[in-house]
Amino acid sequence: MGTIRGKVIRTVIIAGATCAGIGLLSVMGQPLIVALGVRAASLLTTGLACLGGVASVWSVGDLIVGSKKEHDRIAAGKETARLMVEKEEVHGEDMTSPEATRLRLCRIQDSSPGLFALMERCLAQMDRMDDLQRRQQELIGINQAAYLKDTVGTLDSVEREICLNLRGVVNQCIVAGTDADESRLDMKKVEAILERNQRLLDQSRELLVVSADWIDKYNAQEGGADRSLLDSWIKVIQDTIKGTENIQEPGR
Repeated sequence: MGTIRGKVIRTVIIAGATCAGIGLLSVMGQPLIVALGVRAASLLTTGLACLGGVASVWSVGDLIVGSKKEHDRIAAGKETARLMVEKEEVHGEDMTSPEATRLRLCRIQDSSPGLFALMERCLAQMDRMDDLQRRQQELIGINQAAYLKDTVGTLDSVEREICLNLRGVVNQCIVAGTDADESRLDMKKVEAILERNQRLLDQSRELLVVSADWIDKYNAQEGGADRSLLDSWIKVIQDTIKGTENIQEPGR
């Protein structure tokens, strides 16, 4: 019987059998004395009691050891499950997600008041990106400009890139620890990240302007307008995301 339940049953059986044997010998004490003599009958009773006692002690000890092992196994299983949950939570925090990025920035604000202003700057960049995406969608919607669908994808890529860049700021804050301030951050790196995001935001704003201008030309010329300038801005943004230096932006 390897299970705890089996060991309990075995212990009960051994104890019961020992008690029953001793009881039986007590009942049959007189006949045994007559048959075996006082000394032999006494030795038999004592031997049975000792044997039963040893067996009971061994069984109880085995039950205790088994119970401890089972407790440790269950505890280890719970700890493994907890670590797995934590691992899944870590892997689930997608810092390309605007929602996850905002949540992380707000958590830093709550835990480190000294970084509140810096987190506000980061959140302001995300707010501006949201506004640019909203206006681009509105521009396309009221003009039924499905032919500008690629600009929506471009702005979505910009949003993901901004979130990825802000992860660098978050990393700095994690290293600095709870209740940190800007003096504990590498502000040179932080400013470089925010400047990169600002460049992407400015380029996205230009894409919005060029999109509106091209829609007007497209509508006036019934689809015959040249969209090379629009395509050039899309490429500029894509190159910035890839880290490719642009010698000159369109229209500059």
